[in-house]
Amino acid sequence: MDMGLMHYFLRLEVWKGDGALFVSQGKYANEILQIFRMESYKPMKTSLVTNCRKENVTLGEEGDATICWNLVFSLIYLVNT
Repeated sequence: MDMGLMHYFLRLEVWKGDGALFVSQGKYANEILQIFRMESYKPMKTSLVTNCRKENVTLGEEGDATICWNLVFSLIYLVNT
């Protein structure tokens, strides 16, 4: 059974043109931004903030660790594929 040309596989976009095969992760990168509500964030030269200071966090303001881990593992998959 022929299912035709592959377009999207394991979060990789695949297309063929001019005798070459192209692979991109643009769609997956955009999905990560949408899932974690980061579409409006602006790019930075470095991901580290140089003038950061620790602030006290009151009860109830702690972030959900699973969201952080999901973001970290999504970025690891993005970089390693």
